[in-house]
Amino acid sequence: MKPLALVLAALMAASPFRTAQPGYGFRFPADHGAHRDFATEWWYFTGHLWDSAGHRFGYQLTFFREALPAQGYRGSTAWRSDQIHLAHAALTDVDRNAFQVEERLNREGIPAAAATGRLDLRNGAWTARMDPAGAVHLAFTVGGTDLDLDLTAPGPPVVFGEDGRVRKGDAPDAASHYITFPRMETRGTFGGTRSGTLHGTSWMDHEFSSSQLAPNLVGWDWAGIQLKDGRSLMVYRLRRADGSQDPWSLVSEVDAQGRLARTTRSFRFQGGAWKSPGSAAVYPLPLRLEALGETWTLEPLVAGQELRTRLGTAITYWEGACRVLDARGREAGDAYVELTGYAHSMQGRF
Repeated sequence: MKPLALVLAALMAASPFRTAQPGYGFRFPADHGAHRDFATEWWYFTGHLWDSAGHRFGYQLTFFREALPAQGYRGSTAWRSDQIHLAHAALTDVDRNAFQVEERLNREGIPAAAATGRLDLRNGAWTARMDPAGAVHLAFTVGGTDLDLDLTAPGPPVVFGEDGRVRKGDAPDAASHYITFPRMETRGTFGGTRSGTLHGTSWMDHEFSSSQLAPNLVGWDWAGIQLKDGRSLMVYRLRRADGSQDPWSLVSEVDAQGRLARTTRSFRFQGGAWKSPGSAAVYPLPLRLEALGETWTLEPLVAGQELRTRLGTAITYWEGACRVLDARGREAGDAYVELTGYAHSMQGRF
């Protein structure tokens, strides 16, 4: 064996968790559930919504599961758990130029859980569940507004990457298994401080891994793009400390029939310089994407969509609803964009 392979083998033998390897055999609906043999997992929902009066909103709801290494425990076994559950939720009100965020952190048990073998997530009163027909039901609250949403996918999920895994840098174990429903018809209601019906489109990601970033990377720029012509694009740009793009960065195109059509590692993802008045981090907004022979601009619907979380790993990042413009400046679709590693490095956060 080569020296690098020897080191990797030693690390894998020492870790109690699996790493994402080629040839993973996906099984649905079981793989929509939790994978406790992996250290880190998240279920991520974003969407573009309109009410009956035509007012526009964006939302994000993310459930995180983080496994802790096994340790000795003293106390009641009813409270013993090595599973930590974190959740972030955000609501963007475009007409009011407003953005609200809430978060949850609980140890697994009565307050929070992630089922295995099926999609059934709970953190406090926030829930995400898939019914036997494959529809996903979300219920959560942001800033006094209750959202109850039903998401329906037109077809099976997309599995990104090569041979069932997505690489996240040069380190062989820096990889994930990555499942997506890029277009889910969404209907629901507002409650609480608002009332009314909602309709729109959502994007669902589910990733599980035990090593998300290679050691030389500080963060990532991600976008889920839903074009008006029926195509969807998933973009992630892995970023080094000097700001350069890592070669393992990727653009994947899903065609209008929901099939993975093309992928490329040759693209440009660059932007402006919006400075957050809260954290003073400078984000590359708006973003310009050049890929697959086309050019798009991702323009935030509200500039201040930064999450400065306080629980768990206390991550500060920008995540928000955007409009998509083509090379001629015409509106070409909708996007959600996530920008991490600008307020602080993401190393050691997951």
